[in-house]
Amino acid sequence: MKKTFIVFFIYLLQFNYVIANTTITFIDMDKIMLTSKPGSSIVSQLKAINAKNLDIFKNGAKKLKEKESKLITQKNLLSELDFQTKINKLKQEIENYNVNRDKINNNFNKLRIDSTNKLLVLINPILMNYSDNKSISLILNKKNLVVGKMELDITDEIIKIINKEIKQFKIQ
Repeated sequence: MKKTFIVFFIYLLQFNYVIANTTITFIDMDKIMLTSKPGSSIVSQLKAINAKNLDIFKNGAKKLKEKESKLITQKNLLSELDFQTKINKLKQEIENYNVNRDKINNNFNKLRIDSTNKLLVLINPILMNYSDNKSISLILNKKNLVVGKMELDITDEIIKIINKEIKQFKIQ
């Protein structure tokens, strides 16, 4: 029994030694994506693309409304067959507009995700190098933490390094 207790005690000491030499930090990836130069560049480029898309959508919807209004005013002037033909044509245009809008939205979302992933691929070696230089065993994402000391937050240091190493990020 004593031997088992001694072996267990030695094992417990070794386990505590391993934990004591483990350095854990965390970073706020959302802050990095919003405040670093390449991250803010992505955000501004995406905002510009989204604004352009919204203008296209507004103009398309406005044209369709005008066609609908014009068709309603012509209802009494057109024969029933011509009116029905124009209504069907307008319905087809609306359907095409909706399909096109969904396609543009899906492409925009894919572009946003792809751009973010490409930046994360560029950031990963920076984090690896930083953890090697500072002997950090584990870097966690802040949004997955419940509580953490602010001294363990390395976000601002990582942003400085990213700004030095990644000068520009162009969305493709």
